[in-house]
Amino acid sequence: KGAVTAAILAAGVFALVYGIPCPFAALGVPCFGCGITHAFRAALRLDFSAAFRANGMFWAVPLLWAYWVADFRLFRKKIFNNGFLAAIVVGYILDYCLRVIL
Repeated sequence: KGAVTAAILAAGVFALVYGIPCPFAALGVPCFGCGITHAFRAALRLDFSAAFRANGMFWAVPLLWAYWVADFRLFRKKIFNNGFLAAIVVGYILDYCLRVIL
């Protein structure tokens, strides 16, 4: 699991530094993660307004990573873990719908 975590972090840093073209964006199809790289770049510049415009759920990526590293058990009670994941999924769906509509 440590090697996979290191690979994911390395890919994320590479994407932030060099930028990776999104295959979905190249096809003209927005996905749930569209704008994440731009959002993180803006957040690193402390421009949170631009970060939320790029993808309003960018803040959930580190939380999802922590959830994965903790073997999907951030909380002692399973219902809280399930609620945490459900809230993030619903947030991504709402953010996606708003970006597609607007």
